Amino acid sequence: MRYSIVALLAVTLFCLLVHADENFCTGDFKKHDSICKKFDFDDKTDEEKCGSDEHSDDSSDDVDEDGIKLSNCTTFYDLSELPNQSIDNHTTKMAQLITNVFENGVTSIGYAYIEDIGDCRGYTSGYIGFTTGTNDAYMVVLQYLKQRPDSPLKKSLNELKKLSQYDFSDPRRASTKNLKKTQYAENWKKAACSDAAFVQTQLDIGRSMYLKPALKYAASVGVHSNLGKAIFYDTIIQHGWQYTEPQINLPRILQLTGRKRSNESEKQYLTRFLTTRRELACCSPSSVWNESASRMSDLQKLVDDWDRNKDLAQPVHLESFDVTVKGTEDLVSDRENCGKKKPKGRVQAKDLPIPDTCPNPLMS
Repeated sequence: MRYSIVALLAVTLFCLLVHADENFCTGDFKKHDSICKKFDFDDKTDEEKCGSDEHSDDSSDDVDEDGIKLSNCTTFYDLSELPNQSIDNHTTKMAQLITNVFENGVTSIGYAYIEDIGDCRGYTSGYIGFTTGTNDAYMVVLQYLKQRPDSPLKKSLNELKKLSQYDFSDPRRASTKNLKKTQYAENWKKAACSDAAFVQTQLDIGRSMYLKPALKYAASVGVHSNLGKAIFYDTIIQHGWQYTEPQINLPRILQLTGRKRSNESEKQYLTRFLTTRRELACCSPSSVWNESASRMSDLQKLVDDWDRNKDLAQPVHLESFDVTVKGTEDLVSDRENCGKKKPKGRVQAKDLPIPDTCPNPLMS
């Protein structure tokens, strides 16, 4: 998930090479008390928050960690009172592709991507950055094993479950040591490159856990344009909507942005929303977050050309990555990580429920 997820080191390197002279946290977004005080960040570095891999070794179960305890059996807010809204297939595809460019630097969907990017979330993997430290990678593997019970990923299931049971903010969630022993990364990549069922499971979980909630949150503040839906989708992918990450999640950004004002256009509201989001990224003590501010800059440029982009009916150019998204790209195979190899089989999509109720329907 990606706050991560989202700011992958490979993408960071790409941006540094292409925009070596461009810093997206300057000018109005330069870190300063005038814009940063409201976020109430501490000064801990990524390393201090995650701990060393030795410290986060799960054998140290007697360590007293200051983690955030779950208030229910999920990590998510109850969204049952928020309004629903629909999204068409073309807009869904455009939203997925736009976010994938921000996550992976290309339009080829990164189903087989997997890496520990040092953001305290363990392995970041798949097309929207499912992470081993925030339960969503566990949900993907668990649902996949219902279809492929003999998959080598089964060897990692107990460790994924164990990581999911630690309190949030417990640095042991960042550990990848035992997952390396079960060849988790290698088996994730192999499944993504060879089995259409694993690709579809990622898409199903992504829609359930992120797209559906994004549409609800957007509707709750009067955002109904296709571009607005894509922006909320990208936000929920990067920032999450778990109550266990209250400083950086989508509800926090909505709170700081405030409700849509009387006579305020959607374009004006989205500009305020993206400003808050970019300020958060630039004010964070995490370099991973700082380097992700380019995605808000690109999204703002799309909002600025509102009449052309609001329906996402035409191709959009993401300037920071120099990539154009058309909506006609192949969503099936991961060319960057799998080469010419394509996943085999035909699998029907599953309409999974939003995981905001007990028992969590994606963890059972």
